[in-house]
Amino acid sequence: MRGAGALEEFIEGSWTESRRGRRRACSTAGVHVTVVPPSAPLAPFVERFAIVETAEAAATKVLLPEPGLMLGLRFAGAARLVGAAAARVPNAAITGVLRSARRMETAAHSGVVVVAFRAGGAAACFAEPLHELFGATVGLDALVPRATLATLEQRLAHADGHTQRVALVEQFLRARLAPDRSDPLALAAVDVIRRAGGQLRIRDLARGLGISQDPLEKRFRRVIGASPKQWASMIRMSRVIAGAGDWARRAIAAGYYDQSHFIREFRGVTGEAPERFFRAGNHC
Repeated sequence: MRGAGALEEFIEGSWTESRRGRRRACSTAGVHVTVVPPSAPLAPFVERFAIVETAEAAATKVLLPEPGLMLGLRFAGAARLVGAAAARVPNAAITGVLRSARRMETAAHSGVVVVAFRAGGAAACFAEPLHELFGATVGLDALVPRATLATLEQRLAHADGHTQRVALVEQFLRARLAPDRSDPLALAAVDVIRRAGGQLRIRDLARGLGISQDPLEKRFRRVIGASPKQWASMIRMSRVIAGAGDWARRAIAAGYYDQSHFIREFRGVTGEAPERFFRAGNHC
């Protein structure tokens, strides 16, 4: 288990460079983020843990689509989605792969442990077909017995600091871990899509993996939580959003040669035009 050294990667309002790679910027005054890499047994399935806390004032952030599912275990305060998807977020919640960004308002003096799964990683902890969670945030009690969650939530609320909180969440995940639920074919497809930057035809992907398109899509959706086409589109757009320099040049590099088409797709993902989105800088 990671000790206090991992928690020295503490920052206020931004991801940092950790032993496992660069974290995306997330800069909002009053929001503190602690990033902790997973222990060795969970590293193939979990990208990172993040403890997100708000200070004296409520904070609203744009939450961008991630390649894997996200798990949130709140130990203080409350949060709600705002906009078209307005709803209170359960204290223990799981979010499927998202098609578009969401806006979340977090109350003052709130805290949550976030588990960012790698693509396909959540399948090792949850037996349910993950595509059923696509675009949704649901209470974790839909997948885990309520008594188990009640015990975990109580322990998180009374934990003696972040080291203990991460240890409790790791213990919870490791108890559910079943690596044989992973699908090597789906993970191979993920690797090909990443290397192509999302710019490929799914029939060519299937042909390269030696399988017909229909069974590939079924296996991919179950383990990754989205169709290959949906996931490739997310990877392609994420390269534009996460890159540095002029966004128009990044869009061209990602294969968006028609600017009006790109702007429509960008609005569909973020809800804003590119210039306004990057100028606001309130995304993570």
